[in-house]
Amino acid sequence: MSAQHSDDLLEVGRTAGAYGVRGWVRVVPHGRQGDLLFETDRWWFLPYPRKPGVAAKQLTVAEVKPHGKDFIARINEVTTREEAMALKGSLLVDREDLPQLQDGDFYDEDLEGFCVKNRSGEILGHVAGITDNGAQDLLAVETDNGDVFYIPMVDAYIELIDLEASEVIVDWSLDWN
Repeated sequence: MSAQHSDDLLEVGRTAGAYGVRGWVRVVPHGRQGDLLFETDRWWFLPYPRKPGVAAKQLTVAEVKPHGKDFIARINEVTTREEAMALKGSLLVDREDLPQLQDGDFYDEDLEGFCVKNRSGEILGHVAGITDNGAQDLLAVETDNGDVFYIPMVDAYIELIDLEASEVIVDWSLDWN
């Protein structure tokens, strides 16, 4: 297994124990980026709990299948139920292994830290991440005092995602929270 630092890696899921007795692994995808697990046969694994300075280890995917809202995967380096049960941590993919993004497209992690402003230019906070509520994606915005609120990622509220200026313009007001 080779190792890699996680600078160019996107976290897209986590392991969730064994599936069956032949070393298959249950995989829980992270939001809308979970489908990126199907885009490459090379995954990277970071054990939980995370330790500073530990590099991600490469896993070679032999097969992956949808299983309800989750996935199951057969990984070449994992051959027994015991090995699958011991594999606890995050699954990542290398950006270089993924298809080229179209203009205006982004990965969720690319928005983290972006300034969030409303139409009036008022700074509402910074992007803490993207999550979902089962019905739609939500932009998690952290205010200066550490509170987090969520804006539905629909055209009615998200007016512009400016990747070059590192900002998101929204039709939102702090008193709506």
